[in-house]
Amino acid sequence: MFQKEIENAVVLVGDEMKKSDNAWLSLRKKRQRIDLKTDGHILFLEKGTVSVYRVENDLVTVSISAPAILGLPQMRTEVAGHYLRCDTDCEMWAMSVQNADLLYTAKNLWKQAFDILTHHLQRYFQREALQSHRTIREQIIEHVKYIWAMDPGVREKTSVYTFILARNHISRSAIHKVLQELVNDGKIIMNRGKLSLFIY
Repeated sequence: MFQKEIENAVVLVGDEMKKSDNAWLSLRKKRQRIDLKTDGHILFLEKGTVSVYRVENDLVTVSISAPAILGLPQMRTEVAGHYLRCDTDCEMWAMSVQNADLLYTAKNLWKQAFDILTHHLQRYFQREALQSHRTIREQIIEHVKYIWAMDPGVREKTSVYTFILARNHISRSAIHKVLQELVNDGKIIMNRGKLSLFIY
């Protein structure tokens, strides 16, 4: 799926939600928790960034920046497997699942919703790929590769330690040991916990 198609789908669905009489603007503060399943809402994140956490262990699954449609995976399930936490102050438009269902049908938006959901699923697969290594060293190196592939503006603000710790049950000392080995081998350059260079 092409990124531009996903962006267009998000904008189209978000614009239709904003125009609806059944949607309302919801301002959320940094670190605020959002339980989509409990609240029963679909959200159009217009400004800000949220992280998706697993309920069972409070580990970050993915981080999502605006614009984004949130809550589609919980729309048709009884299981509340994830919750959101705002990484920044956020502006979002909220709508009940029932009204979103009616809107998507009336405006013929189910294809776009499916494309967005497919994109979210791909992000979960990427996260699973970060976890599916036999050793902690391999896991940490995969996370470093992932961070290096980030947009430079995001990467420069991303603490390697915080990023890995938030997504795994790996000790800080184990992360430090592997990162120090990579620095000593000339594979990476770190500057105040941020990744400055990665040589694969």
